[in-house]
Amino acid sequence: MTKRHDVVIVGGGVAGLVAALEASHCGRSVMLLEARGRLGGAVQGVSLGGVTVDVGAESYAITRPDTIELIEQLGLTSQTVETRRSDSRLVVPTGILPMPQALLGIPTDPLSPAVVAIIGEEAAIVAAALDAEPVPDQWDPQLTLGALVRKRFGDQVADLITTPVVGGVHALHPDLAEAEAISPGITAAMIRHGGLAKAAAAMRSASGIPGSAVRGLQGGMSTLVTALVEALHAGGVDVRTDVTALNVNREGAQWLISTGSGSYIADDVVVALDARGAAKILREVTQIHAPLGRMRVGDVVVFAAVVQCTALDEDPLGSGALIAPSAHGLHAKAITHSSSKWAWVRNAYGPGRHMIRLSYGRDGVIQESLNELPAIAHADLEFLLGTAIAPFEDSYLARWNGSLLAPRVGHRAAVAELQAALAATPGLSVAVSGMAGNGLAGTIGQARASIAGVRN
Repeated sequence: MTKRHDVVIVGGGVAGLVAALEASHCGRSVMLLEARGRLGGAVQGVSLGGVTVDVGAESYAITRPDTIELIEQLGLTSQTVETRRSDSRLVVPTGILPMPQALLGIPTDPLSPAVVAIIGEEAAIVAAALDAEPVPDQWDPQLTLGALVRKRFGDQVADLITTPVVGGVHALHPDLAEAEAISPGITAAMIRHGGLAKAAAAMRSASGIPGSAVRGLQGGMSTLVTALVEALHAGGVDVRTDVTALNVNREGAQWLISTGSGSYIADDVVVALDARGAAKILREVTQIHAPLGRMRVGDVVVFAAVVQCTALDEDPLGSGALIAPSAHGLHAKAITHSSSKWAWVRNAYGPGRHMIRLSYGRDGVIQESLNELPAIAHADLEFLLGTAIAPFEDSYLARWNGSLLAPRVGHRAAVAELQAALAATPGLSVAVSGMAGNGLAGTIGQARASIAGVRN
């Protein structure tokens, strides 16, 4: 039997949960379908060594209001926490060095001591001279970030600073990333301020927020998912897990959502999946499927572990490190020392006991065998610390398939085509992960925007 609802949300990650909450506030009957047995998507808490910690998203940006507003709406403001440390490192062939002040790996001063320590004085002088050259008043709209940095700073900055930062944050090489997609407004700022370093400095300072630009929640970001689910139940949303949507297509003036266990009819549908998953279930809605199919996504693995290690007591890696591909001997692209970054994690584990997270998947491809990853992660940590360490006390491997939308060349054109097609397709919205920027703020903003048609 086909069941009818006013609104059906496909996907129970944060985007789907927020979309369902927003739709429920419109006085409509709402159903949410999630293929897995749990909700929250890339926000997940697991018990490691007796402490529930994040193995997915662990923080939120405070440079955008979206997450802050949701936290306030859910009554979680008193649980927000600042970072204990936010002094990340760069791992390059010459060692582990402090991260220079930069915007997504674009240094704000190529002659700063931190940049000189990484690339050398001669290369820093060359970088400053290149960026002092006149700035053209027009740029190729599909220019990659890597090409831009190489032109204005040279290869050393691009390879040793920009590449590990973009690789660690977006799982993408900057030579593949469309500059304006990954850092909107960068070319206009460069023209306005007369250089790439000045543009990066201006864009960094635009938020007006001193110190770390991220916050977290006491007990982890999974607290946010728990509060969202409670709000959905309180609002009468019909939440169903272990239900896989197979196809979404027009059925007269309504929408038919076909699943492995039945079908549903809705006036409005929001597909809150990654681009790959959304394209698959919207394959019969060709005007939407086509641009979604051109969007690239990447896979990431997070290996989280608890270890008894006095070498970590003094936080030798700061809050964590981003690793250049040219740093031989390492597989990981990034490491977070969670019990250094977050006071609540440090207090929960106590002295000498630490939680670390290593991430894998350069350019969105997992090259390591998952069966071998515990041994690889252990070897990576020993390499970074320069000493032997005890076996991991407890660990968890989280694989996030399609979790990061890769803003490769042509990304903005695909987004524009998708938005135009959606505007001409009544009753259908998408809240594709990363379409409004990776991270929770972009996800939440996109989810809220997807409900605009439902409100009307």
